Amino acid sequence: MSTAQEIKLLTLLNVSAVKRPRELDLPGGHRGSPSFSKTPSLVPESEDGKEPKKRRKSVVFGGEVGPSGSTYGKGKGKGKAKKIEETPVVNGTKNAEEIPVNGNDEVFEEEGESDDEGEASSSANDDLFNVHFGPTPSILTKENISLSEGNKWKAERKSLKGFGRAVELSAGSSVSNEQLKTRITPTISASLKASASTNPLLSTSLSHLGTYKDLYLHSLDGEADGAETQVLGKHKEAMRQAAIIHALNHVMKTRRKIIRNNEKLAHAASSDNPSSIPEPPRDQSFTRPKILLLLPFRSLALHYIKTHLLPLAPAGTQIENQRPFSSSFALPEDEEDPLASTSAHDDFPIDHLVNFRGNSDDNFRFGIKFTRKAWRIVMPPANEEKLLDCDILVSSPLGFKMAAEKEDSTDLLSSIEILIADGLDTMAMQNWEHVQFIFNNLNKIPKSPHGCDFSRVKPWYLESQAQYLRQTILLSRYDTPEIRAIFNRNCQNLQGKIRLEKVDYHGVLDLVKPGVRQVFERIDLDTPKVLNGEAAVEEVDKRLEWFTKKTIPALLRSAISRQNTLIVVPSYFDFVRLNNYLRKNDVTTYAAISEYSSNSEISKARTLFFKGKKAFLIVTERLHFYRRYKIRGAKTVVFYSLPDHAQFYSEFMNTPFLGSKGQGEVEVDEAEVSSRVLFSKFDALKLERVVGSTNARRLLTSGEGRLEFI
Repeated sequence: MSTAQEIKLLTLLNVSAVKRPRELDLPGGHRGSPSFSKTPSLVPESEDGKEPKKRRKSVVFGGEVGPSGSTYGKGKGKGKAKKIEETPVVNGTKNAEEIPVNGNDEVFEEEGESDDEGEASSSANDDLFNVHFGPTPSILTKENISLSEGNKWKAERKSLKGFGRAVELSAGSSVSNEQLKTRITPTISASLKASASTNPLLSTSLSHLGTYKDLYLHSLDGEADGAETQVLGKHKEAMRQAAIIHALNHVMKTRRKIIRNNEKLAHAASSDNPSSIPEPPRDQSFTRPKILLLLPFRSLALHYIKTHLLPLAPAGTQIENQRPFSSSFALPEDEEDPLASTSAHDDFPIDHLVNFRGNSDDNFRFGIKFTRKAWRIVMPPANEEKLLDCDILVSSPLGFKMAAEKEDSTDLLSSIEILIADGLDTMAMQNWEHVQFIFNNLNKIPKSPHGCDFSRVKPWYLESQAQYLRQTILLSRYDTPEIRAIFNRNCQNLQGKIRLEKVDYHGVLDLVKPGVRQVFERIDLDTPKVLNGEAAVEEVDKRLEWFTKKTIPALLRSAISRQNTLIVVPSYFDFVRLNNYLRKNDVTTYAAISEYSSNSEISKARTLFFKGKKAFLIVTERLHFYRRYKIRGAKTVVFYSLPDHAQFYSEFMNTPFLGSKGQGEVEVDEAEVSSRVLFSKFDALKLERVVGSTNARRLLTSGEGRLEFI
């Protein structure tokens, strides 16, 4: 059989798929995938037997509503849209990019868009989606790839509209093109209009995401400044909603392009002229999933799907498996959430309520598949074969890592084009190695073909260059070196990448009772100017040596600190090393509890420490993150290293004044309470969140390595 005959046979099969929309979804492949626009065979005819003229809507991220080249917005016509008058000011920056909103359908006219390769179309060529993820992206050059691999990014400080100061990194001068916009498909434009009218920050967030640049956003709504701040603020929710709209828009446009090309090949193959069959278009990838939504808990996954994704479904769309999904990712109906009661607001800080309210299980993985008339939630336990037929993957780091090891495959990550990781600060409290595992296996050549038509795979997939086009969106409550490492090493988007920069932190020292003596000691390294991997290894050993040879002897010399001393250790690795040292050297009596301790072990250790039978009590930051215990009996609080969560510092410093439940505070002389904090240059991000940006600069640059706050 000749090549032309093979292509004709293949496309003839696609003809039957187009004529039967219910059978469009072939497992494991792209060729039978549904389109979100009407195909010629499904368009109803008018009364005179002719097809009615199609009108396609067009919405642009942060731009105008209307067709390309129209006179809309220039004072002509009755289809003007009313712009939102209020421009919120955030960190001194006005929200200048907005989507005009109007309920008049005459604003939306025929877009004139075409997805044909090589066909001149102003709308298609102006759409950044077609340019960035086309067969031959202009930014995918050897020079830009070399700059990215060599980490030779050009840094420029700028103001990110609506969010404040930021650092933008670019690999070359030709990477960004401000003239291009990402258009929104008509299917979700109606929902977007309603949302943009109530949340002006949504349009600004969409305009940033529409550039297809990597984004690392942290400290939104002042989250890093302590527990008094509202965690679920308008900025974070606007970015979450915008990320879902952006991801759904990307999926719809990808599926529509594939189906349109299927139809053209099918119609060409149905003719008797073999020479009319065009070359297979380069419009596909190895596997179908294009979006990965990485989340820490089931409760957050439920929030994303029910609050942000499902309301975008067009009228008449059937949501399959919605009820079992809700029951699986929410608490059982007969089970009451203890964190939802009014008393929980008095017992726990607001960030703990937000993190753990609802179903806090961290082991899940499921997918979402879009067809013409239905959105199907592929429920767990779903194997790789079922998830390969989905468009969006939603998973926790643990859930994906366990399934990947069981299946011995990470092929689900081979064609991810947009990754949204929300709650990275919480993932750091779970197991950061699982997050690193996912990022290290993104956009790899799959082990199996999974029904892929390699004649239609985009060239940059075959050349293992998808990582240079993938857009990564990172959201965290605060900035950490671990997330920065992911941003610097695993985000190689040649379109550019932007990291939010917090200008000044206020700190949490004012949340500590006045009169408490707080001592900060800097650990000076032998190579203080070179903060590389070798210096980091040296810092770990130097900290243990400093603590055992200087801090512990100083504690034992004081009559107050040799008893009732609470030692906070952020890292479990350091917890084990310190525990081993104290056990072997028999320095003093102590108890040690971590996130792996049982309830009985924790209760016993707390009781012995409170009654004075144990002089020292060692706890980990993770234990405090998950349990939020109020440990009584401490007079001296020692921080082996500052906690990532700034509010944990003030919470530990207030433990000496806590009474039993229902008694409030106890009378304790503030002069008897003190703290000792060890820090190094590697703790710069933690330090400024605790003491404030100004004090942090003094501590890091001062000639003296010791500073006291009272």
